[in-house]
Amino acid sequence: MAFWRKDKGEGADVAVTSLIGQDMELVGDISFKGKLRLDGRIKGNVRGDYLILGEAGVVVGDILVNTFVCSGRVEGNVNVKKFQISHKGAINGKVEATDLEVESGAALSGEIKSRSKELRLVPGSSIPKEEWDAQVQEAAAHAASTAKKGPGSADSAASPAASPAASSPAPAGTPRKQAAATG
Repeated sequence: MAFWRKDKGEGADVAVTSLIGQDMELVGDISFKGKLRLDGRIKGNVRGDYLILGEAGVVVGDILVNTFVCSGRVEGNVNVKKFQISHKGAINGKVEATDLEVESGAALSGEIKSRSKELRLVPGSSIPKEEWDAQVQEAAAHAASTAKKGPGSADSAASPAASPAASSPAPAGTPRKQAAATG
């Protein structure tokens, strides 16, 4: 079976210590230590160390674990340190994680909150770092020149043509993307 395979990440080399099979349905909260593989159905909250939710697995309730690898379906909130969701996984609820990995095709419906204090771009996920740095410098220069001209000038920040993104062409072969971060 695939659950004996070594996954990447913390605790990956530890064997599954508990198994809830496809034919099993539990009603009520569950708490565990070690690594739990869940292919069945739980109606209740799940609390523990390392949870692997298989493709047939369903949790109707909240999940509070250190590491969560999801290929099944969750109807509830997820609060974890390390979270991986595969393309077959589906979450309907709030997800709060320190380390979040989402495979293309996964279904996340709800709020996603990162407990990370530092937001950083992942290589290949957005524009190149050099272009990002250039746009940040252009925006800072533009803001400084706009502040010197005053709010009544014709070249104010409200003009779309005055924004750095609109005034500089993207390098050939690089689609223009806008990034926003809140925190």
